[in-house]
Amino acid sequence: MSGPVGPAAQVFVHRPIVMGRRGMVVAGHHLAAEAGARVLADGGNAMDAAVTAAAALSAAIPFMNGVGGDCFALWFDAARGEAQTVNGSGGAPAAATIDAYRARGLERVPTRGPLSISVPGAPHAWAEALARFGTIPLADALGPATRIAADGLPVDRVLRDFLNGPVYAGLAAGQPALAAIFGAPGGRRLGEIVRQPTLAESLGRIAATGVGALYGGPLGAALADDLAAAGALLTNDDLAAHRTLLQDPLTTAYRGHEVLSAPPNTQGIALSLLLALLDRADGDEPSLARFLRLKQLAFAARDRRVGDPDLAGDLQPLLSPDALASLDAYGDLGPPGRLAPGPHGGDTTTVVAMDAAGNAVSWVQSLFEEFGSGVVSPATGIVLQNRLSLASLVPGGTNSLAPGRRPFHTLCPALVLEGGRCRLAIATPGDHGQPQTIAQVLAHILEGGLDVQAAIEAPRIRHDEGNEVMYESRLAAGRLTPLTDAGYGLRDVGGWSRVMGGVCAIDCPDGGVRMGGADPRRAAYAAAE
Repeated sequence: MSGPVGPAAQVFVHRPIVMGRRGMVVAGHHLAAEAGARVLADGGNAMDAAVTAAAALSAAIPFMNGVGGDCFALWFDAARGEAQTVNGSGGAPAAATIDAYRARGLERVPTRGPLSISVPGAPHAWAEALARFGTIPLADALGPATRIAADGLPVDRVLRDFLNGPVYAGLAAGQPALAAIFGAPGGRRLGEIVRQPTLAESLGRIAATGVGALYGGPLGAALADDLAAAGALLTNDDLAAHRTLLQDPLTTAYRGHEVLSAPPNTQGIALSLLLALLDRADGDEPSLARFLRLKQLAFAARDRRVGDPDLAGDLQPLLSPDALASLDAYGDLGPPGRLAPGPHGGDTTTVVAMDAAGNAVSWVQSLFEEFGSGVVSPATGIVLQNRLSLASLVPGGTNSLAPGRRPFHTLCPALVLEGGRCRLAIATPGDHGQPQTIAQVLAHILEGGLDVQAAIEAPRIRHDEGNEVMYESRLAAGRLTPLTDAGYGLRDVGGWSRVMGGVCAIDCPDGGVRMGGADPRRAAYAAAE
């Protein structure tokens, strides 16, 4: 068996495995993967390549991520055998109190609009990650992104379909500044060029004077003025107060390997718990039913504990043998529909990189929803995220709204260690689906023995809430029977669904050749140095 969704015989691989002996970058857009691979060819390390690719993604997939968004990354230092989490998430503005939102008659933080905006942390994290772990200056890393924004981005199928779709039409109707950059809804053609000249100027200012231009400097002041005019609470003082966090990753054992994930305020604990519970589960229960039962246990623990790092505390004890046994023992959550609905937002993009020395990075970057808040700063060309929409207006919780507090994140980078080295770097978009997708791909590789591309292309399932399980129609029908027997309803999402994520992964099974896997469900590409 190759994991919860079935045997290797079901897999027909549509893409070749990209292989490299010295370095590899896989990213959510080919321009980003190519930019990162060039950095490796010029002597840069994995972090140099990852930051360059991440910045390029901000211009190449502008509705999924950007300068106005957040990121999380895992870094593995091969020489030291050490790993760190780069927490590039921003906090709530100083004026963002529960009382301030209640005074506006709100029962929850709006999903879109100016009141959903938190401090964007991605650019600060680019600079901090390079300063701590890289070898090239930020100005060099921003070069490809600046060129993409200035020279123009050819419209691919993903961008064409979005700009011609109903979500963009709704956003553009309410935000003329957004339509001024990306055009009127509808009628976009494949290969048409989209330019972002104001964003290019902003990237150029950061490259010339440093990231402080945005965080408390003149670029931040211009951004804050535009946001104030739109009704947002974010100020330049909020930007100046922002800091990137460096944290120890969560670690868990899975199939004889050590899997690293990011601690709060991300949902990395959901991935860690799911893998740890799968690792200790016996085979008496049909695999799909067991997978979803354990998934619900992991997500229930996530929902109780994840929030601002200062409030959530250290979650590593949840992964101890005694805690896992206790969690699994109480694990009757009742009917599948018992879990409450949670936040959504799957427009995220990723980078993984591995260099010749064995250093590795898993990087996830997002605006949360498509074009985030929908609010764009005309003076800077920056579109702002809507991550604050995940904060609660109920006081007393780890994810309750408060000034400076970092809200819950679904971003979920992961690294897999084997014998003291990084064997595998993996990441995917897909909000609540991220831990589920990563767990299924890792099961195919580490339990089923599939190569990285075959593991990525294998059919998947996903459960968000209620009793509905989404499945790809390529999945053998007989394997779904245990789910219906357990009370789940099934929804066919087609043979290849973007709701199942868009995995980027690098596997180095023998410590030599790097094998890059890129998901055909989205626009992921691998490039070797």
